[in-house]
This record gives sequence, C-alpha cells and structure tokens, in this order.
Amino acid sequence: MFYNYYRDDSSEYNECNARGACSIAPKISSLQEVLIIFLRQLSFYALMLDKFGEDISQISANIVESLSTLVSTTDYTDEQLLGLVGKQYAFLIKTKRQYLNICKQKKISCEELKFGLDITPQMTLAGIISQGEKIFLNKYNKMSVQQKNMYEILLSVLKSVSLNIVKLKENRGSDSEAEIEVLKGLDTLNSGRISLTKIKNKIKELVNIDERVLNELYEAQKLQYGKLVETIVSHSTNAGKAILVSGGSLSELYALLKTAEKSDIDIYTHGDLLIAHTFENFRKFPSLKGHYGSCSDKCILDFATFPGAILLTKNSSQNLEYLYRGRLFTTEVFKPKGVVQILNSDFTPVIESANESKGFAKGQKRESEKVGFDEEILHEKLSEIAEKFNNKDIEKLVIVGISNYSKQQELYFKNLFAHLPDKTFVISFSYIFNYPDVLRINVVNNLALAYSILRYLFDKVPPDSKRVSFFLTKCDACSISKIIELKENGAKNIFLSHCPPNVINPSVLSTLEKTYGIRTTTSPEADAKKI
Repeated sequence: MFYNYYRDDSSEYNECNARGACSIAPKISSLQEVLIIFLRQLSFYALMLDKFGEDISQISANIVESLSTLVSTTDYTDEQLLGLVGKQYAFLIKTKRQYLNICKQKKISCEELKFGLDITPQMTLAGIISQGEKIFLNKYNKMSVQQKNMYEILLSVLKSVSLNIVKLKENRGSDSEAEIEVLKGLDTLNSGRISLTKIKNKIKELVNIDERVLNELYEAQKLQYGKLVETIVSHSTNAGKAILVSGGSLSELYALLKTAEKSDIDIYTHGDLLIAHTFENFRKFPSLKGHYGSCSDKCILDFATFPGAILLTKNSSQNLEYLYRGRLFTTEVFKPKGVVQILNSDFTPVIESANESKGFAKGQKRESEKVGFDEEILHEKLSEIAEKFNNKDIEKLVIVGISNYSKQQELYFKNLFAHLPDKTFVISFSYIFNYPDVLRINVVNNLALAYSILRYLFDKVPPDSKRVSFFLTKCDACSISKIIELKENGAKNIFLSHCPPNVINPSVLSTLEKTYGIRTTTSPEADAKKI
C-alpha cells in the first residue's frame, strides 16, 4: 500500500479540497447554536451557585469541555446529536433546580433567565433546532451588525481559552480561575443588549487569560515530558504491526506508549503530534518510530492508507465522513458513528486491533524532518537577532506563523520573501525557501511553544515597533484570540492569511480589520511594500 505524498507535491489535497469536507453541515452548525444557548444559561446558574459558596467545579469543567468540543467538526448521527443535546439540557435543568432550591431555603428572591428551550422526550432533533434558532434569531435581531460580529469574536475567544484549558488539564490539572472566567464570558452573552464596550472589554480579559493558560501549558509540558531538543523525525515506515495516533493530545499519546510498551507494535504520530518527538520522555520509547502522513492535519487519505489501528485523540478536529470504519478509536465523549470509544485510558482495544490488522508488509523510506529546538541555543540566536535589530543592522523583522501547508499559501510566501526590503530578517515557524536571513523554528502547531519563544523575543525586541511585522498563517479556533493578543501587546503590523468562511466569517473579518487594525494579505509585492 502506498504512503502517502511528499509535502511539496500534494499537501494541497486535504479535506478542504476533497469533496468539500472542510465545510460544516447545516445540522451541526444549528446544533452548535442550540448548545451555546444551553451553555450560556448553564453558566448563569453556575455563577449564581458560586456566589452562594457552592462547589461548581464539575459544572465549570463540563462547560469548558463542551466548548472545546465545539471546535471539532466531526459527523454525528441524529441519535448522537440528541444525546449530546440531552446531556447538556439535563445538566442545565439540574443546576437551575439546585439554584432555585437554595433560594427557597434562604427565603430570597431568585433571578431567573426569561428565555429557554422546552425539551420533551418526544421532541425530535429538528424540533429542538427549530426552537433554538428562533431564540437565537430573536436575540440577533436586536443587535447591530457590529454587535453581532463582536459577539462572534467573543465566542471564538471563549472556544480558544476552553481548548487551551483542556490541554492544560491533561498535563497538569484544572485551572479553576480560568474556568470561572469562561463562565463569566458566556454569561455576558445572556444579556438582551450587549454594549460594544462591554464585549470588547470581556474579549480583552479573556485574551489575557488565554495567554496565561498558554504560559502555564508550556511549563506543564516541559515538566511532564522533559527537555526539548531539536531532532530529526523520520517519515519512513517499518515492516510490522502499527498504530497511528492523530490529533494534539500529548498526554493520550504518552499513555498509549506506556500501555503498548511490552508489545511489538510500532507507533506513529500524525498531525500536531509531530511535536512529541522533540520531548526527551517521548524519545525514550523505542516503539515510537516516526511521523506518518504529509499533511498538517485533516488528511483523509493518510487514514485510508494506514494499515493498522488509528487513535483519534481528544479534540482532533477530524471530519470522518469518508473514512473507512472499523479500525478507528477515539477518546472523545461523543464518538462519531462507527468509531470505537476508549474509556478510562484503557487502550487495550487499540492494541488488539493493531495486532489483528495487516500492518506494513515492508517499510518505505521517506525524507525526514527537523522539529523542535534546544532552548539554550535558540535563546542565544534570538538575543543575537535582537541586538542586530536594536542596532539597526536589521531594519525590518518579519515573524511568520504556523502554516496550513496549502499550495496557495506556500506560493504567496515564496514570492513575499523574494520582495522583502533589504536588511530584513525573518523568524519563521513555517516557511524558509532560499531566503538568506531566516531562522526557522518548527514547533508544528504547538502554540504554547511558539508563544514561549515570542515572549523571550519580546523581552528584547518591542512588539509595538513599526519595524516588526506579523503574518498569521493558520486559520483555526485559536486564530482570533492570538490576533487580538498581539494587538493588545501593541503590534502595529498584523497580516492575516485568507481564512475559509466556515472558520472566520467575512463579516467578522471586516470587524476585526476595523476594530483591531488587522490586515488581510493581498499580493506578495503589495504586502512587502507595506512592511
């Protein structure tokens, strides 16, 4: 069986090009709106309980977990969607009832939300969605276009914070303060009329929380998985039984490696888990052979051609609609149809499936990839760059973010680099080409690592300098939060690559441009002149 592509030939062939699979089904989109209604109401009652001194840790954890799950665009059956809705509705009713009972015991007047969904056991999914859309549209009709877009920006930031809290929890433990701030952010959306100032201030607060959580996540990853080093990661395969681990959960990959330690099964990473190879504690496992697939994420054909078991770690954001079923496993609470759910970190079914699969008949050689960094050596390089920048030996500094590896974007940056002004230095988390003055740092899509690097740099180079330009190249759940964070730190020149409308609505993008001064990329020649 062939595997799979060379990155420079065909990484453009991912879900966004194949059968329109990067789009979100209308049913899923509508359901997400219903769940947001539940979650913001649940946040209101949870915060009320918190004022009474009640323990709301289980409620806040559920809300944060649910928001992070909304980042994924997996396909669900109607039955599974009803289960998802039912769980959150039951949580809401239970929390509200607890609040009302306490009010009654204390003989005080209760504050209740005036709107809600009335769900009965006989109600169909279509009926639930219809109710939710009516409430949603009624609220939206009272808002200006600017308010609607700021509402969406706030919701996007809330998802980013939630996703990073979940990652932190996997590696260190929960952050109750950050979880409470998520609840407060959601409760803001319960207001009938939300002032732009209030929304913008709440966004700023949450962006600061997001930055703090990323700082904590970076330290937690180092503590949990050991020192980072720059390493060469193999893209080749070996003959034998195999497991592919996709997504971004380092903790679940580590747990699987521990479970499979005494087996003869080879384990390969996929997607964002490429970064695992740079941590010393992962490199101790002989069974961790390398990285499979050439796309950064969402590559259907990588899964279709892998001859072993496949584990989708939490929030892996994979669209599985066209995948071969039977060898797929997930740790997600709500699993897609045909995928086996893993509970309590018991990876035995994954190992059994790998043993029963064909495995690789023979290995194939592929070009390796340099990943990660040695912190001490990197800091020396960054200090040298900062000194040259401050002495104006470097007149312009361009920072290029993590890539989505599309052909269109690759061509854009190749031409941009060719038109950069003289005495320009590039720090790139993705592209380098043949540009002479560039430092490439491959952290894959690990934002905690990327921002640890930028924090060190910003101690020596002011981010608000007009001579510094930022190019954000990857559109995902965290993009808007990172854009606003840079702006709050004073960044003057921020360029955002074109994002699919299902990630950032064009109207929302327009508000980002007007409110935060963000620029979208145009032509390489024109943008080089703006630098």
